[in-house]
Amino acid sequence: MRTSDIPMAPGALPWVGHALSVRRDPLGFMDSMTGSYPILRFHLYGRELLMVCCPELTTRMLRDDRTFDKGGPVAKLVQPLVGDGLATCPHSRHRAYRRAIQPVVAPDLLPVYIQNIASVVTMVTDQWEPEQPLDVMAQMRRMALHAGMRTWLPTFMSPAAIDNLADDLTSVLVGFARQLGRPHFIDRLPLSGSRARSSAMTRIREALTGGLSRWNPNARSESHLVAALSTNPNDLHTIDSEVIIDHAATFVAASTATVASVMGWVWHLLAQNQTIEERLHHEVDTAMRTGPLEYGLLSQLPLVRNIITETLRMYPSLWLGTRVATAHTQLGAYKIPAGTVLAYSPYIVGRSYLYKHPGEFLPERWDPDRGQVPPRHSFVPFGGGARQCIAIQYAPAGMALILAAVAARWRLTPVSGHPLTPRAAANLTPRSLRMYALPRQGHSRASTGFTGQASHTRAGTRRPTNRNAWIL
Repeated sequence: MRTSDIPMAPGALPWVGHALSVRRDPLGFMDSMTGSYPILRFHLYGRELLMVCCPELTTRMLRDDRTFDKGGPVAKLVQPLVGDGLATCPHSRHRAYRRAIQPVVAPDLLPVYIQNIASVVTMVTDQWEPEQPLDVMAQMRRMALHAGMRTWLPTFMSPAAIDNLADDLTSVLVGFARQLGRPHFIDRLPLSGSRARSSAMTRIREALTGGLSRWNPNARSESHLVAALSTNPNDLHTIDSEVIIDHAATFVAASTATVASVMGWVWHLLAQNQTIEERLHHEVDTAMRTGPLEYGLLSQLPLVRNIITETLRMYPSLWLGTRVATAHTQLGAYKIPAGTVLAYSPYIVGRSYLYKHPGEFLPERWDPDRGQVPPRHSFVPFGGGARQCIAIQYAPAGMALILAAVAARWRLTPVSGHPLTPRAAANLTPRSLRMYALPRQGHSRASTGFTGQASHTRAGTRRPTNRNAWIL
């Protein structure tokens, strides 16, 4: 069958196609394609894309990254920030880059990342005031960014500079959200939003470039991203500084946005499910009687891990990915011409027929003691195949530590009068997530068993910005 025989997704409008649906109601648009056809066509301002809805076909496409290479509108959206980094580079350069970077996410270095997360959680939450509503996404981004910088780019910049970086990253993510689903010619206009996004991207790359110029190659660290790229393996030609910044920007943006967006959904879901929240507090309290909250304790927190996994299924940070067919091929019953842009959605896969009650938040579905867990190909929040997220072990572990560390001291409750809406850009984010942090009775900073490094900066206040405080 030809691509013209593929059914069109519902809701197309003249000229704009499905762009308004993607922009205004991204989850509703995805839900309209769940459980319908293996592949559907959809249009964005005259550009046709194929949405691969079937979990089996999605897995097949992800595993063949030579035929289905990185590209398309999502990759183009983030390339001005991350350039030729690991997440966006073509197949021809990906394997060499990945082999060079792999040592910095080795399993034996995971405890270092977890300890950094633990310290950062204390640093951030020590500034929380019960009577003040929290911009939850800003708080989660700050935790993720500080932990990532300490782990992979230590000595690159001061804590105050990292807070500035967090503000700029927020501005970039807001800009991406506004850019997705609108005509390309608008981005070429000198609009204030476009200028703010471009300026923020420039500042991020300049800050990383400054850190690279101050880096001491004699003080090597096995977890340092620049040190790994500077070893120049036999199959990797000398990498210039611009590409090193591309990889650094990829690590900064991807790790921060992924962890922060998923954790935002975690707090939103827990606030709606008090019974699960109570079980969470009981599990964390019980585990911490045996020792401080650190990497080794995560094995005693099955509910914490299942909450993270279930949230990743329901609200994956990477909600939409795109690939480009590099040759004439076939996917399922359909012939795919070279140059065709294909899309896939971990959100659609996570709501597929492979799950019972896919719309319900059920962390116990991942408990092997309660029955058969969902099949592997039903869960792709970190992609699949050779281009699966390189930090696939780090991100869930870091999220689990954040959840346990915050839940040990606090209970987050929503602020009334601020309805939550999803914001879809490169990441799926709970927009307008404002919550109060209520101290749990009898649980203090000392009860977590770790302390954060001293910090004299507050999240997102080092430099004023023009953005709406709750836009993302």
